[in-house]
Amino acid sequence: MGINSFKPFLARQLGDPSGWFGRLLLKFLNRRNAALNDLVLEALQLQPGDRILEIGFGGGDLIHKLVATGKPSQVVGVERSPDAIQICERRFQTLINQSTVELHQASAEALPFADQQFSQVCTVNTLYFWANAPQVLAECRRVLKPGGRLVIGYASKAYLENQGLTQHGFTAYEVAQVETLLTTAEFTAISTVASQADSPNSVFCTSGVAAL
Repeated sequence: MGINSFKPFLARQLGDPSGWFGRLLLKFLNRRNAALNDLVLEALQLQPGDRILEIGFGGGDLIHKLVATGKPSQVVGVERSPDAIQICERRFQTLINQSTVELHQASAEALPFADQQFSQVCTVNTLYFWANAPQVLAECRRVLKPGGRLVIGYASKAYLENQGLTQHGFTAYEVAQVETLLTTAEFTAISTVASQADSPNSVFCTSGVAAL
C-alpha cells in the first residue's frame, strides 16, 4: 500500500477501527489519547454516584480511568466499531458482570437511551466524524439530566489540516466553532481549556452544562 492510499485507509480506520489493523490502532490510541483523556477527566468534575456516558470509547482507556476514580455508579459507553466493542467487552468483563460498565453498539446521532439518564456525557476525538454535529449535540442534551455536563475533547484544526486528515473525511473545528455549536444546542456555562496551547499539537476540551 503506497503512502497516497494509506492516508485515506488510516482516516477510515480512525473513524471506525476494524480488522487486525483496527485492533492495533485501538491500542495505539489508548496511549496517544492519554493526555486528552486526562484533560476530559478533570473537566467532568466527577461526583460520587454519577452515571456517565462516553461516546466513542475506542480501546477503553477513558472508561478505565473513570472507573478507577471510584466515583461513578456506572460508566456507559457507545461505539459504532464492532471490533472496539469486542475488545472492551473482554477488557471489562468483570465490571460488565457487576453492572459497573455497560457497552452498546450505537450511533452518536441516535443514542439508545431514554431522556435525562446521565450526569455527564463525554467524548474524545470523535467530533471530526459526526455527520450531523447539531443532531449529536441534541442527543447529548436529551440524555443529560438538567444541570448535567457535556465534555468534548478534540485536536486543533491546524493539527488535523497539517496531517492532511481534513482531505480524507475529517471535519476540523476551531474552538469558537465548537463553543457556538454548544450554545446553539442550549448548553450554558460553556468553557474551553487547552493543553500545549502554543504547540501545533495542541488539544482542547470544551464543556457545557445542560440548561435547567
